[in-house]
Amino acid sequence: MDRMIDGIGAMVVSDDPPKLDRRLGEIADIGFDHAELMAIQCGVLVGGALNPTRLRQVTRAVRAHDLGTTVHAPLILNFMDPDHADLHGAVARASIDFCNAVEASVMVIHPGWVAPATLAANRAGLLATERDALADLARYAATQGVVLALENMPVIAESLSGRLDNHGISPASVAAQIAAVDHPNLRGTIDLSHAHIGARHRGVDLAADLAELAPLTRHLHLHDSFGRPPTLHYAGYREQLAYGMGDIHLPLGWGDIPFEDVLSRLALPRGLTVTLEINDVYADREVLSESLARARAIADHLDAGITQVAQ
Repeated sequence: MDRMIDGIGAMVVSDDPPKLDRRLGEIADIGFDHAELMAIQCGVLVGGALNPTRLRQVTRAVRAHDLGTTVHAPLILNFMDPDHADLHGAVARASIDFCNAVEASVMVIHPGWVAPATLAANRAGLLATERDALADLARYAATQGVVLALENMPVIAESLSGRLDNHGISPASVAAQIAAVDHPNLRGTIDLSHAHIGARHRGVDLAADLAELAPLTRHLHLHDSFGRPPTLHYAGYREQLAYGMGDIHLPLGWGDIPFEDVLSRLALPRGLTVTLEINDVYADREVLSESLARARAIADHLDAGITQVAQ
């Protein structure tokens, strides 16, 4: 039987090769299958291209460990930003080249954040511009053996205050973009905590909100939260932790997301990769081991559901 979840990894944030090497060793020793590398944290992207010296150092560190890899593209990558379109395209392609160098088969990307008035005035045009860029990037990704995974976004303080908006706060809108591009190298990333916050904010059922994106999904981001939008003004990360607000990237089981229930209600494809995106505040060996055990239990629960359906 093909498993629903094919591998479980951990987010690795490191700003120099020796730290990256040590962190990858810890992740491998704990028992993770892969590491999700932040392209900008690795320092390989310089001026819209890969820096050969840093790429060589990072690649050497990655190859020293028995781990697969996935990659997260820069968070500010934005195909709704015409003023920097050429730079966004160059950075996106360089990020795919980084995937190729570290043998990552999946690269997570974000929909673009824009001013709410801009999105409201030209939603169709901006979505079309993003689709065109995604289609072009998917064609390039195919030549490098990489699948792009467009992620649903959280409700953030800037979206509540009216400074920024993102169509990707709606998982259905992410799904519509993927379906419209219709390329096998563009799939989805479901971030369950992002969706949890958004569904609570809009008063909708979480699984129902993810229903359209689920069949198009290639990758999952799992971390916990309480589904509370960040409504406290001027709260930093540790204040948000104390109040359980926002996209706080908690270890699994520390918030209130019903992982097994929600995921078992979704029509997910098999062979998904999963990354535990746990904030570095809590990313120690004990906590990561506990979260990995919970994630493996979730995977077993989903596989049990496949077996029941097949019988």
